[in-house]
Amino acid sequence: MKIGKKLIISMLALTLGALLIVELGLFAVTSDLKKTTEDLYNDLKTDAEQTIEEGLYAMDSDSLGVIADMQTEVTDSRLTIVSDAVKQSAEFAERIYASPASYRNTGFSPVHLSEAPQTLSARYMYSAGVEETAALREELKLIANMEEIFAPVMKYNSRFFDNLYVGTASGIFYQYTDNNVFLQNYVVTQRHWYKSSVASPDRVMWKETEIDSYGRPCITASMAVKDPAGNVVAVVAADVNFEQMMSNVIGSGLGKTGATFLLGAKKDLVAYSNFMDDVKEHGGMYNAFEDHFADAETVREKIDACASGGGDAFHAEFDGREIYMTARVIPCTKWLLCTAINAEEITQPIGEVKAQSDRTFAGTQTEMAREFTKLIVGTLFSVAVIAAAAVVVAYFISRTISKPIIRLTDTVKNIGEGDFETKSDIVSRDEIGELAGVFNKMQDALKLYTENLQAVTAEKERIGAELSVAAHIQEDMLPRIFPPFPQKKEIAIFASMAPAKEVGGDFYDFFLIDDDRLALVIADVSGKGVPAALFMVIAKTLIKNRAMQGGTPSEILADVNNQLCEGNDADMFVTCWLGICELSTGVITAANAGHEFPAICGPDRRFDLLKDRHGFVLAGMEGARYRDYEIRMERGGSLFVYTDGVPEATDASAEMFGADRMLEALNRSPAQAPEKFIREVGSAAIAFTGDAPQFDDMTMVGITWYGKDGAPAAENEG
Repeated sequence: MKIGKKLIISMLALTLGALLIVELGLFAVTSDLKKTTEDLYNDLKTDAEQTIEEGLYAMDSDSLGVIADMQTEVTDSRLTIVSDAVKQSAEFAERIYASPASYRNTGFSPVHLSEAPQTLSARYMYSAGVEETAALREELKLIANMEEIFAPVMKYNSRFFDNLYVGTASGIFYQYTDNNVFLQNYVVTQRHWYKSSVASPDRVMWKETEIDSYGRPCITASMAVKDPAGNVVAVVAADVNFEQMMSNVIGSGLGKTGATFLLGAKKDLVAYSNFMDDVKEHGGMYNAFEDHFADAETVREKIDACASGGGDAFHAEFDGREIYMTARVIPCTKWLLCTAINAEEITQPIGEVKAQSDRTFAGTQTEMAREFTKLIVGTLFSVAVIAAAAVVVAYFISRTISKPIIRLTDTVKNIGEGDFETKSDIVSRDEIGELAGVFNKMQDALKLYTENLQAVTAEKERIGAELSVAAHIQEDMLPRIFPPFPQKKEIAIFASMAPAKEVGGDFYDFFLIDDDRLALVIADVSGKGVPAALFMVIAKTLIKNRAMQGGTPSEILADVNNQLCEGNDADMFVTCWLGICELSTGVITAANAGHEFPAICGPDRRFDLLKDRHGFVLAGMEGARYRDYEIRMERGGSLFVYTDGVPEATDASAEMFGADRMLEALNRSPAQAPEKFIREVGSAAIAFTGDAPQFDDMTMVGITWYGKDGAPAAENEG
């Protein structure tokens, strides 16, 4: 064989051998690249899932805290209303026993329970074994006067009560309810609510959930009634409207599975979402803590830590499912309110991320396999061509193929080590260049998808938490019992608030500073949504707390303004009108922090705007000063204050209701009780706006001062 042939054969053999080695190396690099890619994807997916899960739990912990705080405020307000009603009823009963001659012929006729229609009204019965005597009939006539306080309480607060009742030591059971079931064996003095109040006669006693004599779940508040000698002669009690409690508090929470439940003093469950189903299934109360919580002792410790402010939201097993929960103390009863959401709902977005990532990676793998196939076919074709070429050409081609793959592998390894921003710098028109481009696109897609999903999930949960809670705040925070101070005959008060579709920040309040001074507040917080509702709670609480410490309205507003300015990074503000009425003289000392002008009905029996001097809004500027002024009320004179939602109510043509129409509505009944002229304004505004959507909350407060003799008899009858 000629040397030339040997050289050719040697070159061919060397070239083929070299190409074979290159092919084997290429296969190894490709396999390593595929494995590295799969490992990188799995690591990225695991890290993303962990990061998203931690973020979701942190976000839901904050949301649960906000909801728990608001629901605690709402629940405490509801229970406080019940507690105050019971206390006021007990005080009224003590006045009856202290001055029976004043109540003996007031016209209230007792109706026996068996003869009463099934409507909301007063009725009585005697305890089993009690014989009716003349003395008992006389006492019953006195007890029938309780209808004077039971009726208005039930009329204006029926959503908080199932019924109101009083039981006497002599065996009379007098109730205000729509239930006319006659219980033959009922002994009032043996009831738990009666005995607990006799044992602790100086405070309102709370009985946790039990099944009452009518077979209904019941939460009871009671208070003892004492005669002038200090002996307990009766007990007044009220049953909380359990259905409303379940609907407005227990049934609301975060997300689709969020729920709330109440724990009593011993941490037994007072109320929870499946309460009645469990009662029916188990044939009685099924509210023991251990019946619902796994590892009950540990959960108790975590609940106590949360409620005392020393712990964050935590995981627990409730009725066989994992939940994420937090807890707060209800001031009125010292019970615990717990808000929870199923852990499965919190982590649901992670499954969606995983599914989307898997789809993205599967598509990438398919495209990679296609590119790998093209690469191998192209390489084999090159082998056939390069076999006739020189060793140098074969070596060059081998380097051209293998070097970019090695660089791409190094780039992928760098990404796997945490350098998420590293991109492949390979720029070529062959399959390796396309493969590098696919990796860069996959990296950008994974990064962008993870960031977008986190942002969208956080925003969705935040909005859901705000909208599910804020709708209940204003209604349950404001005073709703009218008349609020039945013992104060000098003055009549009425208020109303018609909220807009979105939650706003209007609020009003009235409370006794002492026996002769009544504080009146009306305010409007800037903005809407949960931030405005929270700022409303803070402002309302600060104003009341500062007013109870004494001082003039200007001093009170100045101190509250400085407190609200601290840490007010959201730049929210409050317009407020504050007045303190001296009940004995009808003199109102007031100050205005950027609020609407009040309307006064004077001796001419016409309402006119009092254009008082405004101070700066609260929380707008630290150190702001306010000026006091006096309003001297004539007997039968009235005061009307309101928020800007009344004159700015807008009809379909964008025309405002205005102050002139408001005054015209007020002057249709200027000498009437506050409830009448407030309803006149509300009806006029609604008739004016027609079908146009309500622009803002419409809040109104009215008072009429009658002096020490109280309202004229004709007006009381009207």
